[in-house]
Parts: sequence; structure tokens; C-alpha cells
Amino acid sequence: MPFIDAALTPLLTGSGFTLWLYRTADTRTTALGAGYFAPAAPRLETGDLILLQASDAVALLPVRSGDIVAAGVTVDTAAAPFRVNRTAAQRFSVRLAASAAAITVVLAPIAAGVVSNGTVAAQARVVGPITEVVFSLRDASGNPVRGPTTAPVSAGAASVTFPSPPVGTGYRMRVEATIDPAAVDTSPAFSVTAPFALLLQSRGSLLLESTGRIVL
Repeated sequence: MPFIDAALTPLLTGSGFTLWLYRTADTRTTALGAGYFAPAAPRLETGDLILLQASDAVALLPVRSGDIVAAGVTVDTAAAPFRVNRTAAQRFSVRLAASAAAITVVLAPIAAGVVSNGTVAAQARVVGPITEVVFSLRDASGNPVRGPTTAPVSAGAASVTFPSPPVGTGYRMRVEATIDPAAVDTSPAFSVTAPFALLLQSRGSLLLESTGRIVL
């Protein structure tokens, strides 16, 4: 019988080498005849091996060049049925280790009696791996009027002092962690008033405290 191209199948391929399987009803001698593997020459490379299952033997044939196949080694002359099972398994796993850490920022109460020509001091208590927080002073609409200012955390606390904003109501102090904006706290609303003045009346005259002096 002539060579049957469909009967030549690759078993293993890698690094420019291929192990082929060829089953035929021809004898080993016929398969080793000159030009028998010529139709397979475009597929065969020098150094490939052909596992031949002929009608009278099982042999391992090396490919020398093109369609030239050497006699190789006869594995079995009884031509016992030959079976090759190919299996492959690839395993991939990922292990992630994590630990929970509590993160909290809490503002201390804002001191009462904030006047427009003074300052507003704020302090926050910090829990967790936070090294910095951001303070900002906001108006009743939520817009920043002082800050944002970054303050370092030391011994679980951070503080800042802002110049007082203009006279008004609805001001709030806000603090948040730089590493996690979800860790945030906002103070209750407070008011900023005008500076105090002392007005006295004595014998029909007015005495007004101005710049630290009493004037008539």
C-alpha cells in the first residue's frame, strides 16, 4: 500500500522536535523502502521520530532529512496493539492573606464664642494606621472657607488652627484621613460673631471701649 498521509499524526511537539505516530497495514520493510515517506517530507524535520505500527512490528524510526527515514529500533515484532494516552493538567491558585484594621477619626467639640477677629482651633482623635489627616472649615453651603490643611498624627491626635471666617452661621469643621476619605467626621454647626465692645453710660454721656481704650 502507498503511504497514507492521514495516518501520520503528531504525538508530541516541542522545541522544534515532533514525535509522530504512523499506523499502517504495510510491513516494516515496506515502510522503510525508498521514498515511502516522500509525501510527508514537508511535515517532517530532521531529528523527528516516527513511532511506526506496521503489520509485523512496532519500531521507532528517526528522520534523517526530508523523507529519508532510518531503520531505527524495532520495539516489538509481535505487532501488539499500541496505545498512547496524552493528558495535561494545569493548576493555578492564589492565596491572599489580609487582616482587618479599624480606622476612625473623631473631632473634639469646637470651643464656643468664636469671633471674626480670632481663631478657630480643632483637634481630632485618630485610631488606626493613619499618619495624616486633612482639616477644612466649611460654610453653611459646604464650601471650604479655610483649608484644606494637612496635619500630622502624633500619639493618636492631630490639630489645626484656622483664622476665623467672616461673621456668619452654619460653619462646620471637617476632618478626614488621607489614606481613606471614608474615614471622616464633621462638627455640629457653629456661629462666628463680631468682636465684643463695651458700651457704658455715665451721667448722660456714652463711654465706648475702642482699641483697648475708654473714650468719651
